[in-house]
Amino acid sequence: MIQNTVGLRLTKITHVEAEALLEGGVYIVASSFEPRSVRATELLPSGVLRDAVVFSYEDTLDSVMGRHHSARIRQTLDATGASEVNVLRCRFSDPFSMVRGFHTFIHRSQFRSRLDTVTIDTTCITKLHLLLLLQYLYDKMHTQTVNVLYTEPLSYATAFGKQLSYGIERTVYLPYQPWTTERSGGVGLVAFLGHERLRVERIIQELEPDVSVIILGQPGFSNEMYDASKRINQTLVHRSLYDNQYQLAEAPSNDVQASRDVLLQQIERVQQQGCDTIYFAPLGTKLQAMSIEIVREMNLPVRMRLAYSIPRRYEKSMYSQGIGPTYFLRLVNRKES
Repeated sequence: MIQNTVGLRLTKITHVEAEALLEGGVYIVASSFEPRSVRATELLPSGVLRDAVVFSYEDTLDSVMGRHHSARIRQTLDATGASEVNVLRCRFSDPFSMVRGFHTFIHRSQFRSRLDTVTIDTTCITKLHLLLLLQYLYDKMHTQTVNVLYTEPLSYATAFGKQLSYGIERTVYLPYQPWTTERSGGVGLVAFLGHERLRVERIIQELEPDVSVIILGQPGFSNEMYDASKRINQTLVHRSLYDNQYQLAEAPSNDVQASRDVLLQQIERVQQQGCDTIYFAPLGTKLQAMSIEIVREMNLPVRMRLAYSIPRRYEKSMYSQGIGPTYFLRLVNRKES
């Protein structure tokens, strides 16, 4: 089981504190058109890092700001004294592009079959890529410690009447925690809700689950973000009031431990209604998404699948506004300690 030395709750960090929190290993970060993508890297003190991997989404490099932030992250890492900075490309639309790129890096480096410590700035890694990367680290690289950094936005584009993404390119459904017994029950869906109603509605339409649990981020990063999410998803929220196939739950946007506990409750609830296969749709916050990986490591008697709708394009000019605090979280894989 993955546990956390700080109780799965976040700790704000500053430049001064970062040196005590990071423990060498490999640093992973993704550049983005969002200004906050550079913040965690700028907090890193000199002399801590040995190897760094910068993922540049090809879609991000289409924008001037995306290219600027990618170069800024690279320059900042060079200034910290990192012995090797690897810039790798991946794509929003390819679920395994980040894992493939990292796998290639590993096999041409000295790590080979084991990587004890990794620090990930999760701020601008897509939630699907993050979950698949964590799965790779724990299952293939036997990583013992994952240090997580996350920089919160002050607001999203929805606060200004815009959308976060436009259209849906496709949906993907991936095995996540196989279960060896023959399937005999129904299909459940547990979906974290964010600010993109069409993405979760597309999954529900395609899966036609027997039971759908929709989870609002309450409390949100701010009251305004929670209100926006509830308003944007009001059709699903209202449906949960009269349709027993839809059930409403709440989990904090920035508390991984509480999100894990809510997931465990909802898994039991869905199983009691005859479902032995559960799809998880990580469409809320990055921190909520990480609780799915923590639950996966608990080896529960349920088939876990990931459901993810990939947008046709993102709102690049003002996806998020402002740079909030940066948080630290340490996950320890007790199976490897």
